[in-house]
Amino acid sequence: MTENAKNKQIIEDLEQIEKAKILGIRKRYYHVSLDNFIAKTPSQIEAKQAVKKIFGDLRDQLLIISGPSRVGKTLLICAGLLMLNIDLQKFYIEEIFFYITMPWLAIRIRSIHSSNATHETEYDALAKLSQAPILVIDDVGRSGDIKAEQVWINYLVLERQANLLPTILVTNEFPVTSLNESIISRATKIIGIEK
Repeated sequence: MTENAKNKQIIEDLEQIEKAKILGIRKRYYHVSLDNFIAKTPSQIEAKQAVKKIFGDLRDQLLIISGPSRVGKTLLICAGLLMLNIDLQKFYIEEIFFYITMPWLAIRIRSIHSSNATHETEYDALAKLSQAPILVIDDVGRSGDIKAEQVWINYLVLERQANLLPTILVTNEFPVTSLNESIISRATKIIGIEK
């Protein structure tokens, strides 16, 4: 590899890391891509195709991906996010995330209710999430408060659908039980990934 090629690769790697940080992606997934996601089962192939479609066409959709741990759900979603070709700087400045986990959302909202909280309200936190061009909520069903999760997800999905924005919900449950029937009935596609 020539010196110019090495330098170009270093710059591309740094840009990828910066993009991942802005999107809210965790370090483990900074360098994933759909190219290095090897789909081995029919359900993984279906999930990969659905992710390509939703991230390639940011329109009103609700995709639910479920399955046990270690089948590649988060890797697949992060790879999709990293293929986005949009200006992310304004979202970074306004602290609008594209990828969150349900436990993170629960902690953020609980901190709003604490006595030391800032002037941000629960509505403010959810309203920011409803503005992202695409929103991924990972680890649905893992916050320890299913009823609160259902309220937050209902609000976000309804707001985002009203504004024609896609949402992806990812859960380890297979079949999905932590989402209420209203959300499940609104899903454009539900994919259960198997090992």
